[in-house]
Amino acid sequence: MTAGKLTKKQVKILKDLEKAARRSGLRVSYGKLNFAGLKLKGGQCLFRGEKWLVLDRRQPFEDQMDIFREAMEEMDLEAVQLSGELRVALGLETTWVSPGRNET
Repeated sequence: MTAGKLTKKQVKILKDLEKAARRSGLRVSYGKLNFAGLKLKGGQCLFRGEKWLVLDRRQPFEDQMDIFREAMEEMDLEAVQLSGELRVALGLETTWVSPGRNET
């Protein structure tokens, strides 16, 4: 379950996804997801009437991305206003060109 070192780009993507999840009304929490010897995956839950997204920073990048992808399936993505870069990272679009760069 060890994530290893994330690249700067991966860290930025995860931070931006966390912000988007919060804008959509999800509460985001990180913790060690070990309980009674079990390793839990994380994901969404409802606690005291609030929707939570629970992750373990030690999870590999792709596992964290999968949890965000699942959460984003239930969101109004237009209202959250995801950047082109995040849409590509989530697999919602296939290409993205940074503003100010010409596509070649």
